[in-house]
Amino acid sequence: MAPVKISYVVSFSSQDPKYPVENLLREDGLRPWLGCPQDRSRQLRVELQLERASPIGYVDVGNCGCAFLQIEVGRSSWPLDQPYLTLVPSVALMTPADSKLDQNRCGVRMFKEDFLALAVGQKWDRLRLTCSQPFSKHSQFGLSFLRVRTPLDPEQPLPPPPSQQGPVGASRASACSLPWERAGS
Repeated sequence: MAPVKISYVVSFSSQDPKYPVENLLREDGLRPWLGCPQDRSRQLRVELQLERASPIGYVDVGNCGCAFLQIEVGRSSWPLDQPYLTLVPSVALMTPADSKLDQNRCGVRMFKEDFLALAVGQKWDRLRLTCSQPFSKHSQFGLSFLRVRTPLDPEQPLPPPPSQQGPVGASRASACSLPWERAGS
């Protein structure tokens, strides 16, 4: 499962100049993409160009106040009027109660088996994300990061089980050390 690099932003509906959509291209994920504070549509859309056409096996998304997210795929070679295919139908990232109370705004959602059959196994070089927040009229929302990876390659051997990865008790760095987890530990 190789990472698929996002080359550039094709189009977007709104951005806060302090938190531009280009933040989704950054690998560090330290700054989110947020909609313009004056935008009252309560919906954001971004279309992204991938580095190469690839099958999509995994999509990891960092939420920043979105209640719903939909992911669609397409090809840069398609005519402009051709509709994209839905990869992930609209899914809830926050409950209406959390949205209204402005709680649990940040989270990570990992998509793997949520993909619709029409889009699975084909190669895509465009990704369109549509985020919405209909329950909270006053808070900004967007995404903190986006990671796309190919499916597992059946020809590649799987890593050995943990018992074969070195001496017992060997020190290993955590693979998932998030900034907000470090602060509380």
